[in-house]
Amino acid sequence: MQTLAPITRKVLRARDAAEYLGISVSALRNLAQTRLPAFSVTTGRKVWLVSDLDNYLSQCSGRAITAAPANPWDKILADRQAQVSQNLSG
Repeated sequence: MQTLAPITRKVLRARDAAEYLGISVSALRNLAQTRLPAFSVTTGRKVWLVSDLDNYLSQCSGRAITAAPANPWDKILADRQAQVSQNLSG
C-alpha cells in the first residue's frame, strides 16, 4: 500500500495564525490592519499565508526563518539514502 505525503498547510485561520506567532487573536487582528494583511478565501473567512507569517517573524527578529529539519539525523539519513541510490544507479 502506498502512503501519501503529509499535507503542509499554506494558509492559517486567525486562531492558528495567532498561535503560530505566539500572540493573541486580537493582537493578530490589529497587525492585520497595518503590517500583516490577510485575504479572504470565502465570504467572511480570512486567512494568512504561512510564508507571510514567516516573513513577519524574520523582520521582527532580524534573522531568516529557515526550514531546518526538526531532527538533525533526518538530514544525515536523507544524504546517505541519496548516496546509496546514486551508487546503485551508476
